[in-house]
Amino acid sequence: MNGNEGPVLPALLTLVLGASLLAASPAAQADSFVDALLRREHFSAADRRALDSGEAVVKTLDTPVRQELAHFGVVYVDATVERFIERFSDIERFERGPGILQIGRFGTPPRIEDLASLTLPPKDVAALATCHPGDCEVKLSAAAMTRFRDHVNWSSPNATRQANEATRDLLLELVRAYQADGNAALGQYDDGDEPLSIAGQFRALLASSNRLPLPVSDLMAYLGEYPRSRPAGAEDFFYWSVADFGLKPTVRINHVIIYPLAARPSGVSHVITIKQLYASHYFYTTLELRFLIENDPGADRRGFYLVSITRSRSDGTTGFKGSLLRPILRRRSRNGVRGYLEHVKRQVERAAPAPS
Repeated sequence: MNGNEGPVLPALLTLVLGASLLAASPAAQADSFVDALLRREHFSAADRRALDSGEAVVKTLDTPVRQELAHFGVVYVDATVERFIERFSDIERFERGPGILQIGRFGTPPRIEDLASLTLPPKDVAALATCHPGDCEVKLSAAAMTRFRDHVNWSSPNATRQANEATRDLLLELVRAYQADGNAALGQYDDGDEPLSIAGQFRALLASSNRLPLPVSDLMAYLGEYPRSRPAGAEDFFYWSVADFGLKPTVRINHVIIYPLAARPSGVSHVITIKQLYASHYFYTTLELRFLIENDPGADRRGFYLVSITRSRSDGTTGFKGSLLRPILRRRSRNGVRGYLEHVKRQVERAAPAPS
């Protein structure tokens, strides 16, 4: 299944919308396009006023399955797109802040030194000591659980160091295998009652991601077929982080694609995707798409709108326990999107640091 599959009507409506906006004056194009998106997602007039005053606005979307969460967010950034791309590419400095406990970017090619500063949360180390398939507090494959059992001497005073070393080795192997073989290399999680294919979850998420501001079928195909089918001009990088989601600190590996749109339909200059390859807790898979919608250089404001669509599939959201956990995950993930958009605005609008 390719990521460009999905209902045809939303894509056709978007094409019609984009064509009508191309007839608008260049200075009004970005505002008109964003207004249309806000109406489509049922944002209120109060939300539009909040956006105009510099706030981030976020709406939770309906999803096809209970395990899926989706949020649509917008913020206006009073800076150039070029400044955003430059600062975002320095992901370690850009992302660091509240909620990000550790972070690092992989080099080309990725090396073990890229993970040198990664340390597991203490509760994860304790959980790994007793992990086995079907019962593990950390999301892992059965093979990974065996690695921790065989390569860590849990009775040793050096057990934590050994567990961290084993984790770094496993994450490096994952990134290298994914870069060679794509989604098939992501494997499965064996921490629950049934094995869960990560690639299968991502394909399902990709197929449901049809409410986009404009069709980008070549980019969606690349997400599904990586490392094949790279669109012209697209750039990739990978990074890891330990994020404090509010329940448990979570180790994540992400694949970032920065895709410039030469035609700039409706003022959209770039599409950026952040694809989760691994998360130690909560999320089977996550995909964030960001659309940079730039004002015309002759407009009153020389900035851009950042539209963010985040979709994820998580565990523990079914049954009685899930009925209690899902509202918490929904609220915290929505607040996380709003907080991140506000963080992006601050990071991009701030003055450049003085040279050392």
